[in-house]
Amino acid sequence: MEQNETGKKTILIVEDDTFMGSLLERKFKQEDFQIFRSGNVNEAKEVLKAGPVNLILLDIILPGADGITFLEELKADIKFQNIPVIITSNLGQQDEIDRGLSAGASDYVVKAHATPGEIVSKVKSILG
Repeated sequence: MEQNETGKKTILIVEDDTFMGSLLERKFKQEDFQIFRSGNVNEAKEVLKAGPVNLILLDIILPGADGITFLEELKADIKFQNIPVIITSNLGQQDEIDRGLSAGASDYVVKAHATPGEIVSKVKSILG
C-alpha cells in the first residue's frame, strides 16, 4: 500500500458519531496514521476526490445516505474499488454483516464489541 508524502498510511473515517470518530482518530494518530474524517457520504466523496487513502472505516447508518450503498458505489468505481473498507457499525445482526461483506467490505466490526485498539489491529492486518 502506498504511503502519503509524510510516509504515513492514510485512513478515512466515515462516522457521524462525533465521540466515536474522535476516539478512533486519536487511536490511529497514536499509531502514526494520517486521518481524514467525514460525518457523511458527501464529505467522504470530497476527501476521496482530493487524494488517495489507504483504507476506509465506514459506518452504515449515516445522515442522508446508507453506508452500504456508498460501499457499492466505491467498489463499482475503478478509481476506488481496490481501497479496503472495514465497516464499523452498531448493527450486529448476521444479515447486516452478510450484506456488508457481500457488498465488498474487507471486514465488519460491531462497534459495541470492539475496542479502538482492536480496530487498529484489524487495519494493520489488512494493510500489511
